[in-house]
Amino acid sequence: MRYTCQTSPRFIKKPFFTIHPITQSVLVIIGMSVTGVSAHAAISEAANGEAESTLPSLTFTTTATKTPTLVKNTIAQTTVIDEEQLQRYRGQSVIDVLRGQGGIYVTQNGGDGASSGVRLRGYSNSQVLVLIDGIRYSSATAGGAALSLLPVDQIDRIEIVYGASGSSLYGSDAMGGVIQVFTKGQNAQQSNVALTLGAGSEDSYKGQITGQLVNSATTLSLSTGYEKTNGIDATNTNAGFTHYPDRDGFESKNASLVAKHKVNDNVEIGATGLFAKSTTDIDSGSKVPNAYADQTNAAVSAFADYQQDKLSANIKYGQSYDKSTTYDGADWQTGRLDDVINTTQKQVTIQLGYQLPLGKLIGGYENLKQEVDSSKDYDVTHRTINSEFLGYQLAQDKYDVQLNVRHDDNSQFDSKTTYNVGGAYRLSPNTRIGASYATNFRAPTFNDLYWPGSENPNLKPETSKNAEIFIENSNHHQHTRVTAYQSKFTDKLAWVTTDPLTYAGQMQNIGKADINGISLTSDWQLNNTLFGLGYDYLDTEDKKTGKELIYQPKNKGIVYLGYQQPKYDIRTELQYVGERYRDANNSQTLDSYTLLNLTGNYYVSPNLTISSRLNNLTDKDYETVYGYRQKGINSFVSLTYQWF
Repeated sequence: MRYTCQTSPRFIKKPFFTIHPITQSVLVIIGMSVTGVSAHAAISEAANGEAESTLPSLTFTTTATKTPTLVKNTIAQTTVIDEEQLQRYRGQSVIDVLRGQGGIYVTQNGGDGASSGVRLRGYSNSQVLVLIDGIRYSSATAGGAALSLLPVDQIDRIEIVYGASGSSLYGSDAMGGVIQVFTKGQNAQQSNVALTLGAGSEDSYKGQITGQLVNSATTLSLSTGYEKTNGIDATNTNAGFTHYPDRDGFESKNASLVAKHKVNDNVEIGATGLFAKSTTDIDSGSKVPNAYADQTNAAVSAFADYQQDKLSANIKYGQSYDKSTTYDGADWQTGRLDDVINTTQKQVTIQLGYQLPLGKLIGGYENLKQEVDSSKDYDVTHRTINSEFLGYQLAQDKYDVQLNVRHDDNSQFDSKTTYNVGGAYRLSPNTRIGASYATNFRAPTFNDLYWPGSENPNLKPETSKNAEIFIENSNHHQHTRVTAYQSKFTDKLAWVTTDPLTYAGQMQNIGKADINGISLTSDWQLNNTLFGLGYDYLDTEDKKTGKELIYQPKNKGIVYLGYQQPKYDIRTELQYVGERYRDANNSQTLDSYTLLNLTGNYYVSPNLTISSRLNNLTDKDYETVYGYRQKGINSFVSLTYQWF
């Protein structure tokens, strides 16, 4: 089931710019460095305000604890990517944002819209839970989530929680961590209408319009967008796959909605939605040219919040939907469908919170129904998971404590109870040390169990135990954290090849595996200058074979430098990914690579912003998955105009 995007002639259009987009990006970025005129007061305040406002430790998160908490009080390593930071990724997808984050290795079968995966701290894509506005979005069939199909421009912020504490909060699939996406408009501050138009390399075009209505009681945000690219020729001819030398295109229509209303001082109701409908040209390994897939992905929710004195309550209903229709059969000209996979997840969550004299108590109940409707013959097409959870959180001057326990009852498997115990102590006002221990699990997906031709209905959930320690230091100018962690798997799930000639096989419980790692992050802000670095060392081992796990780079790092003024801001970053094995026998590797990226924003007026990026400045030829190229030097320029 290997594929990447591939362009058919229907995507080919002539660019409407006479200047090459790369040239445009360079000119814009150079212009930023020589301009010094004052801009809007709000921009000036953001650029020259206290440094602590942008430091990770003083940012709020809800994902790490299921309740609003300062990152400086969380035990698990947590990253929050806010709306201002996301501006650097205009015209890109969520997968592009994650690519540059510490502890994350992104695999992608080609360019924009192609199949992708997120590996976090040595855990695979299916072991990392993805939520949209609190609703489970990870696929019940394939595992993982279609993050390459979610446009950044429809997103308010992204929260990443590293490590195994997620299972005791969210259940299955959160073994390696949790990535939560919040829909655009969650933090709208004033009424406005914004229009964004952009163009870039590979004949890429984007347009988006957003309207926001904000008053004392109501927030309404509606955004809709369109993007298209003719793409790259993604398949590497040296890999031995079926290859058609054409460009691999992607087209998407997307929309988002946030509606919130305060009924009174204690009650708020609302709804959110994120929708994307796309067409991705694919190289599926078949002998069919111009194969493609139509995909629809959505997540919607409705909620009611109650808050009074020490008591809080929340009830939420949500539904996520992913449908993929693949046209790559022998009769593709007549529109025959090879595969139709439609997965729906319906979720009801009730959560209560109570402020104790010392600490806060949270608890709740979740009901999750997963359903599959497919042209493939799955032996089982639905299951239900009922869960109860209880947590305790303490945040004081000297101590931080987090305790969680969760019980999941899966209609297909035995029930599982997971827990997390974590604490931290401040050696000084700026220095904190901490440790945690967590148990977690992942139930096999429908594809793991029932994919035709590779069925294995006897699979058991995989489990792991995780321990980690950390030390961090924070002040008004910097935040630095070092984390060491160890995970031990039991009944680990992995693909086992049964026929080396055809690569046929099935998912199996292979036994035990270990993951050991060290993570360093350091972010600084001195006046108008921002800089930082991240480094991850990873050591993995399949205990049965003594080999390393595939697609897990032993070394990964990032260094960045930024400068901001009222009129402009600019940032350059260097990403390094080390060598990693691409086969279970550790006989073949993918080469290491280094990428140089440059981004900037120019504030022409309070209403008009020019954003520009230039990625892979050295035009590095590299692969994240064997057989599939990534973009060479590429650029994107956009203009955003706001009516207040």
